[in-house]
Amino acid sequence: MTTRQDADAELTAYLAAAKEHGISDDFVVALLRQNGWPERRIYRAYSAFYADRIGSPLPKRLQAAADARDAFYYLLNFITLGFWTVALGQIFYRLIDHWLPDPTASTTYGSLRDDLAWQVAIVIVAFPAFVYVHSLIARELRSRPDLYESGVRRWLTYLTLVVAAIVVLTDAAWVIEALIRGELTLRFVLESLVLLVIGGGVFWYYLRTMEPAPAAQ
Repeated sequence: MTTRQDADAELTAYLAAAKEHGISDDFVVALLRQNGWPERRIYRAYSAFYADRIGSPLPKRLQAAADARDAFYYLLNFITLGFWTVALGQIFYRLIDHWLPDPTASTTYGSLRDDLAWQVAIVIVAFPAFVYVHSLIARELRSRPDLYESGVRRWLTYLTLVVAAIVVLTDAAWVIEALIRGELTLRFVLESLVLLVIGGGVFWYYLRTMEPAPAAQ
């Protein structure tokens, strides 16, 4: 069984052989990335290779500060995502209650405008903030492709995927239970669709963001 250390040593040997044959570093990086090697491990191998060649290790940057900033961006991104998606779902639920009132419900509502005012305000504030933070993250990814392999990015994105998956699976179980009980009304179907579209949309979008970094041209 090949260990991680063996794989890194094999990668370093491959880089040395490529250099001896005059193959450019850009081509080697693109080739390795195309074959599934994470960019972080490729450049770590290059660091070891050149450190051995010149007899001096690569100076270490202040990784902690960069990781803290990345964590701030992603946490703020997911927090604003949660605010506006929950508020948007509540808006649709209230509209469904208004258009298709439940005659058995004892809940009384005020005017539609008053009931929706807080949720609309949250969407107006949180959605632009989400878009802005998302644009900052996209800019960071363009300027620093190594962030595609960032542990902070992957952990927080996968956490969001887990939450979205729970929402979708719960919605599916909710629909099946209603079908078994014979309670599958139009009102229930519309509310389930709202949950499915929002939760499924979040899951699909963030799953796409976990695709590998685009290959260097």
